[in-house]
Amino acid sequence: MTQLNLAPSASSPARDQRRGACPTLREPMQTDDGLLARLRPVGGVISPHQLRAVADLAERFGNGQIEVTARGNLQVRGLRADVVAEFAQGIEAVVAIESGLVIETSPLAGLDGHEIADPRPLAEAIRLAVADGALEAALGPKVTVVVDGGGCIGRDELAADIRLTAVGSADAPMWALEVGGQGTGLLRAEDAAGAVWAALSLIAGLGPLGRGRDLDGRALYQALAPILVAGAPQHPPARLTQDRIALADGRAGAAVGLAFGAANAATLSALANAAQAVGIAEFHLAPQHQLIAICATEADAARFAQAAGTLGFITTSADPRGAVSACIGSEGCASGTIAARRVAETLTRAEPEFFDGSFALHVSGCAKGCAHPGPALLTLVGNEDGVDLVVDGSAKGAPALRMASDAVPLAMERLATLWRDERKLGESVASCFKRLGAASIAATVQQGRQ
Repeated sequence: MTQLNLAPSASSPARDQRRGACPTLREPMQTDDGLLARLRPVGGVISPHQLRAVADLAERFGNGQIEVTARGNLQVRGLRADVVAEFAQGIEAVVAIESGLVIETSPLAGLDGHEIADPRPLAEAIRLAVADGALEAALGPKVTVVVDGGGCIGRDELAADIRLTAVGSADAPMWALEVGGQGTGLLRAEDAAGAVWAALSLIAGLGPLGRGRDLDGRALYQALAPILVAGAPQHPPARLTQDRIALADGRAGAAVGLAFGAANAATLSALANAAQAVGIAEFHLAPQHQLIAICATEADAARFAQAAGTLGFITTSADPRGAVSACIGSEGCASGTIAARRVAETLTRAEPEFFDGSFALHVSGCAKGCAHPGPALLTLVGNEDGVDLVVDGSAKGAPALRMASDAVPLAMERLATLWRDERKLGESVASCFKRLGAASIAATVQQGRQ
């Protein structure tokens, strides 16, 4: 492997502005409704039996509320401090849990016929390289690596300190490298793991709160220059939006989503039972609060989706709830000032046609924006004085206006009316609102408050 220059960057993170830890199985995080534990099953795969066991333990030791996060992790809420060890032992007895550096791949890695390259061998090479030595211990707990094989389900919308995306052809794949959200260059397959190790070493040199975005781009490029490949910029792979997915081996994947990322233990147990009734042996945890059931046939996938829909899960991209991200808000978080999921449920029921799948709505209990860290076309942010509307930005963005909490349903009604009145033939909400601009959107909501 080419020797790389790993002189540490002179940049340093703004340590006083960042939270330094993520909840884990054995070190949960305190919230208003108790302790929250995050579970990372090995490979992101969990069987119906294991899912039912997690649900039973969540009911026994917590408040029975289970979440699938935007990144595809499981979370159990409402634990008491005195039962954390017993809960963890119960989980570990039935599910193998990952720890250490977060390295994410597609939920269908190795099964997706649209992949340019199977990302799993590269992800494992990175994992072994980092674990062999002191590097992993020197990295902060939030540092994340994404290895995306370019299949039909990617992780494009999720932030990563380091991202490798397969580009080119399956016969001669290359890997496009991003560090801190900035394109860095192209890599041959044999150099990709070494490049990630080098970038992680530079991040570790920044201290325990260092992130990819903190690196000096010139220092990073200098370190990686010997292995970067000259070439034209590569376009990201095309993604497919499907409720059921044909897999490379002839099986079918059925995607089911948890409305606003959460379900109770009884409902998840019922989903596990429905899966076993159809002969499903595994779920793959997926981004955007989804579970993908691996089914023997397309017919089995259709039967399972029908059963899941009856239980209240999202089984079609036409479901308006799938376009909305919402945290637990004031019902379970000390920072939340509005019951974000209740607000989201009210809005999707009142204006289902408005949620046409072209845009994302984020309802956040506070400015942290945990449920959807990135930008959304419309973001509602709770605060002590009411609710802010952010247009085409994140929960941390500058608000277009502020309204009282009880004015939110009327504001959404006004926005839906604006789209219906101003749209061109066949124009989506996203296209219409981007054409009209933030000022028109804010003026419409302001009119509803008069």
